[in-house]
Amino acid sequence: MEAVAKYDFKATASDELSFLKGSILKILSMDEEKMWYKAEQYGSEGYVPYNYIQLKPHPWFITKKVTRAQAEKMLLEKDDVGEYIQPDGAFLVRHSESSPGEFSISVKFRNEVQHYKVLRDGAGKYFLWVTKFSSLNAIVDYHRRSSVSRGETIFLMDMLMKKDKKKQVKASFDFDPQYPEELQLQKGEIITVLEKKDENWWRGENTRGVQGLFPATYVCEIQQ
Repeated sequence: MEAVAKYDFKATASDELSFLKGSILKILSMDEEKMWYKAEQYGSEGYVPYNYIQLKPHPWFITKKVTRAQAEKMLLEKDDVGEYIQPDGAFLVRHSESSPGEFSISVKFRNEVQHYKVLRDGAGKYFLWVTKFSSLNAIVDYHRRSSVSRGETIFLMDMLMKKDKKKQVKASFDFDPQYPEELQLQKGEIITVLEKKDENWWRGENTRGVQGLFPATYVCEIQQ
């Protein structure tokens, strides 16, 4: 998680971290009761006063403490007709229950939620499997295009608000665009339907954020 410094801060103890207004800090752990966050900048770690920084807003990061059970309830919520509100891959990053000061990623897949503990090596790098990253933000960005699971193909997607629920479909066949406004389809990939132009052509967005028109007959509904 990243934060922007609102003011200059000069450390007065050996375990504190000095920083300048406007600089970016990587937040390692948070203890709001003590009003100090552990942060890293330029390879140095230390505590910083929480009211001197502004966390970068991310819909996927839950600042308050959320349990595994609460995360599952949020991700598996259903609408009035009994369908899951969140698509597969919807996720949130929360504080770890078992390891205070560390983080976990909870991800919806089908009718369950998978939990991944975010690990750190001796150099302070974050990782889930093999590839390592300098921040939680980098892990999230990477797993939007590379599966977060080793056993299934799951790409991270931001959670939807209940009123913003969108239909998702899976490509049954490959489709190569003939015009710039069309969207390439690869068999098996997930597409979020943004608009049904007519019964033959829909507008959608793939997991890489690319939008365009595609033939409705080339996709099938995803069974929740």
